[in-house]
Amino acid sequence: MSNDPLKSLWQTQEVVPVQFTQQELSKKSRTLHWRVNARNALEYLACVLVIAGFWGYLREFPQPLLRLGSILVILGTVYVAWQIHRRASDAPASPGLPGLVYHRQQLERQRDALRSVWAWYIGPLVPGMVVFRWGVETQLDASAPFARGLVANLAIAAVLVIVVLINLYTASRLQRQIDQLPTSH
Repeated sequence: MSNDPLKSLWQTQEVVPVQFTQQELSKKSRTLHWRVNARNALEYLACVLVIAGFWGYLREFPQPLLRLGSILVILGTVYVAWQIHRRASDAPASPGLPGLVYHRQQLERQRDALRSVWAWYIGPLVPGMVVFRWGVETQLDASAPFARGLVANLAIAAVLVIVVLINLYTASRLQRQIDQLPTSH
């Protein structure tokens, strides 16, 4: 427990749900639907580009580690695309389900997908990236067009960590929206 009375007061205060009209709720649901579909379309496009790029590497480089790494990245990317569809797509509403319940379920679905991005989005790509980078470091000569060394590898790791942190931050924003919803239909 904290000895700070202001912090204690803040932590114990009740969250007052915001009341929405049906029109406001419909607008929020449409906005969420549009954002989810737009984000997923960009993610699918990114998957296509990653697959095309690593398909090109697979064909361009005969070195075993680069080929294996490329195959693993392609397979990981296909898995990620499937997981985006499975976990983070906009689920259809069940007939008779109240709009508020549906909206809450969609927010929770997106929050849960974002919270676990490290496992289903980043995780499947790491083995292929590690093997590919190992091949870059050990099987290509210095004139190859890839950055080498600890700094290049740390930069890649930093990008992955930043992706996870952005998704966790966005999940916390969705949780705040969930907390503001009234609990009754």
